[in-house]
Amino acid sequence: MDKKLFLKSKGAAPGTIIYEGDTAPVQTNITCCKIMHDKVEESDVIDYDNKDKSVTWIRVTGLSDSSKVIETLKPFNIDSLTLEDVFETYHNPKFDDTFDYNFIIMRSLSINATMQDNQISFIHKDNFLITFEEYHCDEFNIVLQRIHKNFNKFYTRGSDYLLYALIDAVIDSYIMILNNINLSVDSIEDTMTQDVTCPCDTSQLFTLKRYVNFLSKHTRTSYDVVNQLLKLSIEHSSENNIYIVPYYEDLCEHAVYLNEAVLYCKDSIHSVYAENMSRMQLKSNKFINILTMLSTLMLPPMVIGGIFGMNFNKIPFSSFPHGFAVSVFAMFAVSFMLAWFFKKKNFF
Repeated sequence: MDKKLFLKSKGAAPGTIIYEGDTAPVQTNITCCKIMHDKVEESDVIDYDNKDKSVTWIRVTGLSDSSKVIETLKPFNIDSLTLEDVFETYHNPKFDDTFDYNFIIMRSLSINATMQDNQISFIHKDNFLITFEEYHCDEFNIVLQRIHKNFNKFYTRGSDYLLYALIDAVIDSYIMILNNINLSVDSIEDTMTQDVTCPCDTSQLFTLKRYVNFLSKHTRTSYDVVNQLLKLSIEHSSENNIYIVPYYEDLCEHAVYLNEAVLYCKDSIHSVYAENMSRMQLKSNKFINILTMLSTLMLPPMVIGGIFGMNFNKIPFSSFPHGFAVSVFAMFAVSFMLAWFFKKKNFF
């Protein structure tokens, strides 16, 4: 699992724009998607004037070439501190409401061999929406397909709806990941139900626990972001954008459900882990119990052999012709009686 840490270059001044990702850099690619009432245009050329009042989505994929990104987006007058946060890819989800634009950071998560996270930044300004992806985000491709199928819907509802659709895709990916984790936990529980005596693989439980903790870290802050977007949409609602409030309310409900589902998944993993530890302890206790009983069964022969093996001249029955046979019989008889007693008491 990749962990984002604070990697600020030593001695760098605030506002210094340096790519601080801990993954292999992806080639920077900038595309522009213009959503109009009758069509959708995708190109590498950005229409800064936007005279046709189209909804414009500028998509920046890969942050390795910071100079190219800065030069391309220079006409938007984006603050250097904002760009610094874009290129420092260790941030948790957050929302900043500036005077000129809204700045949002989210994280897209995926599970392959490990759980990987991708910082996604949004700058929302008028009819423009600029997104920055540390590496390619598959969830955005789904939204892009929806845009081509229902471009008029995105055009009439504006860039607020486009922002909602992209964030909703990220939240939905969280839910899909959590569902897969829940299925893994259910599979472990089913395995433990089939064999009530055998503990499960602890390493798999630890892996799932790490995934859920990592997911929980981002779902909590994502809810804060969605909640702030909802409040902002209510405060700035007018006849032109009042329609967006129900969408953000629905998104907020999804975020609340996601946080509750994460807590439930944590409890499930904790209960399975506790049950697994009790089974391991029970298995260990049974093994110790068997060793204890074996030691007890071997105690009479040792005592009898010790008594008759003492170096004294006169020991009772030492001159008896069948003394050896009697002593061996006594050893087995006492051990057999102890075994019968343990069996009667259900000690084994």
